[in-house]
Amino acid sequence: MADRLEHPSIFQGMRRPLKRLGDLKTLLGISVGLLIIIWVLLPLLPEGTGLRFGMGYRIFFTAMLLLGTVFFWFLGKDRIPHPRSTVGVVGTLSGVFLLTVTLLVIAGVVYPQFELPRTSEEVAQEAAERGKELFSNATPPCIQCHSISGRGGTRGPELTHVASRAGERVPELSAEQYLLEKVSAGASYQYNVPEYVPIMPQFEKLLTEEQLADLVAYLISLE
Repeated sequence: MADRLEHPSIFQGMRRPLKRLGDLKTLLGISVGLLIIIWVLLPLLPEGTGLRFGMGYRIFFTAMLLLGTVFFWFLGKDRIPHPRSTVGVVGTLSGVFLLTVTLLVIAGVVYPQFELPRTSEEVAQEAAERGKELFSNATPPCIQCHSISGRGGTRGPELTHVASRAGERVPELSAEQYLLEKVSAGASYQYNVPEYVPIMPQFEKLLTEEQLADLVAYLISLE
């Protein structure tokens, strides 16, 4: 009996509800209900709430639910194993605390609840990467008429260093402004490169504003 401890007197009034909660059928019913909330209802929350419950968080909450189920089943027992030393008690509590915090940190890193702040350089780089994809895969693709580093068509100006030249085309416009207006208006733009036939489509009718901005971000990166 030395290795077991009855519930302390302060918990005597809680013995009956704890035993009911520790009943296997009751625990299974509660667990199934909570699992439905975790895996079915939480992912349905609107994006406008700012809350995101992806796979990382669902796995974390499921793990916590399983641990909680074991915990309440344990409390519902008539006798609780008694730790043999203070070191055992402290070690057990520390292990549970560290495991919980570690799982929470991992879930937060893998699937952050809110978007992490990004530098302006990172934002520009991501936009340029999307623009590079559009340059080759838009409809029609820019690469069909324009070449970069020797790859692409020749019906339009070569764009390897377009960011260095674009700012000189129209005095009152920056390179970014000129490229945005030119790409948007296409052949209808009032300033065209004289040695090329104006056949460029009006991409403002083919792409969204965000796509146009991404495409220009890529062209601006071509210095």
